[in-house]
Amino acid sequence: MQKMTIGVIGRSSRPGESLPAPVLDTAYQVGRGIAEAGAVLVGGGTGGVMEASCKGAAENGGLTVGFLPYADKSKANPYVSIVFPTGMGTIRNILTARGCDSIIMIGGGVGTLNEVTIAYDSGVPVVVLEGTTGWADRLKTSLDEGCWLDERRVVAISFASTPEEAVATAVKRASEPRLGTRLEAFTGAAGQ
Repeated sequence: MQKMTIGVIGRSSRPGESLPAPVLDTAYQVGRGIAEAGAVLVGGGTGGVMEASCKGAAENGGLTVGFLPYADKSKANPYVSIVFPTGMGTIRNILTARGCDSIIMIGGGVGTLNEVTIAYDSGVPVVVLEGTTGWADRLKTSLDEGCWLDERRVVAISFASTPEEAVATAVKRASEPRLGTRLEAFTGAAGQ
């Protein structure tokens, strides 16, 4: 039986840098909620929002998956259950953004915004947790009618004000049919 996958995207922390405690606590609560919902948490596997959410899931019996930008498994945060050391840099954003059933955005910079646009184009529902800084607090003003990234109206972007609301919305929206670009992956001769 397949498990529901919920991606958590947000800002990483660089060496010597720490994100605001309320943002990290929110990420932890989201991770805990994902575990309690019986879903698998998928993310970038490094620090910041990714580590805090993985910690919340892991400490509450959840399974976590991390698609590292690095080729070195040891760079994963200690709460990642399954590590994929992709060596792909930011190109690995495609894996979480296209591969999850839904996504929760917590804060975030340009890399997180990139994941949102990929998810939108692929028809993956995104839930933005407002009040968590970065693009999570700026995105709504950039959207058409408060929920669309462009005129194609691929998939509405949802907003939540608490970790509990974000998880509940992500779980509910995870079962929506995909209405994205429907671009098939190139499979080559083996896929014919």
